[in-house]
Amino acid sequence: MLRLSNFQVYCMLLLFCAPIAFLQVGKYAIDLLLNNAYLAVVATIIPGILIIYIFHYIIQKSTFPFPFMLEEHLGPKAGKIIGFLYSLIFLFFTSFSLRLFIDFIETNVLPQTPITIFLGLLLLCSCLAVKTGLGNFARMCEVIVILGLSFAFTIAFLSFFQHPDIKNLLPFAYINSLESFFRAVFMLTSEILKLTAILFLAFFIPDKKASFSIMIKVLFTFITLISSITIATIMVLGAHAAKLFTFPTFIVVRIINIADFITNLDAIFIGLWVIGIFGSSTLFLFLFCITTSFVFNLQEYRFLASPSSLIIAVLALQMASNILELNIIIVHIAPVLLFIFFFLIPLLLFFITWKKPYPSSSSPLEIKDHFPTYLN
Repeated sequence: MLRLSNFQVYCMLLLFCAPIAFLQVGKYAIDLLLNNAYLAVVATIIPGILIIYIFHYIIQKSTFPFPFMLEEHLGPKAGKIIGFLYSLIFLFFTSFSLRLFIDFIETNVLPQTPITIFLGLLLLCSCLAVKTGLGNFARMCEVIVILGLSFAFTIAFLSFFQHPDIKNLLPFAYINSLESFFRAVFMLTSEILKLTAILFLAFFIPDKKASFSIMIKVLFTFITLISSITIATIMVLGAHAAKLFTFPTFIVVRIINIADFITNLDAIFIGLWVIGIFGSSTLFLFLFCITTSFVFNLQEYRFLASPSSLIIAVLALQMASNILELNIIIVHIAPVLLFIFFFLIPLLLFFITWKKPYPSSSSPLEIKDHFPTYLN
């Protein structure tokens, strides 16, 4: 039977939310709010806690994990239909994560290397991770998060020594447009909505009531990380200069130079960020395979990883012609899809379960006889 520790779930949730946000989302907050972009990051704590409460409540009122809880609360037909839509969404975001990785590597690191090489290697690693099982992947996530989070905060700390200008933060706490502020909060909140993976993972920890504290820790880690790197970017580059770069965080990493001794940290950053993208896309692939097996009543999910990789590869390549079209997806399409499937549908489950009694027991042993292949 699959059992996960609280720390493993924390690591997987953080990998689900943070890698793309660390490199990309802060840039769009700067585009909208300039020197006060960090205020939008801090403000996400309010919708973040609301989201956490909704997810936690659904978990406490459910006997089975996602996606089986869809059938439990919505009925067999509606549960299967919505589950099928979720499988398409997971497929899309797996491709989207890989495509963002490809465009970053192509524009900043190895512009002459065929993109099929990057895509093929990352998909191969993700498929192998799915086939080895969620337990092995969870242990891998522990190592990734410990290394990646330590380096990310080190980058943010070292950035404050690269001739920062405190004047770049002025006027302090000034919001010129409430519309821009709420748009920035919405985009940042859309990344926090990826905590929806807890609807599946919470049923494999010793006590699913601990899911609330796990999500709170992920939320505060996320806000601290993104706000610190956003402030560092503004102080070092300036808000107007940061708007000119597609990946301003990477520019800050490149210019780090401590006493002419600590340099070229971008090589380490790229390696760890690639591993982070691998973790995020692999968890999406896990959810796709598990949801698809639920929809079609399959007894196993691992074999779906290989054939679905072909679909993911084609979708990633055809998703956008260039980085400009990909930016349109990042700003206008991805946040809306996340809001619909990772907030509105869970909100519907929240209201459906409002008057339902709590299940008699919350132990994962309850579901072992129903879904044994998902607990191996």
